[in-house]
Amino acid sequence: MSTIVGTNIEVTNLKYDSDTTSMIISNAGAVTVTLEGSSNTAILHKSLAKLTANARQGSANEANSNLNISSVADGGTGLNTINATNGFSAALAAVALATIHDGSYNRGINVDNTSTSAFVTRAFQSSSGALTDTDADTAVAIFGDLA
Repeated sequence: MSTIVGTNIEVTNLKYDSDTTSMIISNAGAVTVTLEGSSNTAILHKSLAKLTANARQGSANEANSNLNISSVADGGTGLNTINATNGFSAALAAVALATIHDGSYNRGINVDNTSTSAFVTRAFQSSSGALTDTDADTAVAIFGDLA
């Protein structure tokens, strides 16, 4: 691995070396990338999920599916609190997406960003609106600026 300090390097194409296990791009500011199969661009650090969770009631379910999770706490019927290892810049800076892996198609989920590092999920029956504990996995992805 080489390090060049104080010099600009212009690279037309940067490719992943299949002999290594990861590729790291470091930049104090934003890194702009061209999206696959498109001439559109995206700011890399803003477009990536900063937190992902696969959880059952009160526990992180799949260790390999979790990113930036310090714990998942059972908050009562239908409630989970997902605690982030690294917090976001502000409570409302996070944008959450969530789903329930459930074959009955009768459940919903919402995510409340209660602080910069805690997110409460509410699993409910779509027919009644009542909070429910289910045996189904919930999946959450949160985007935004880390602190």
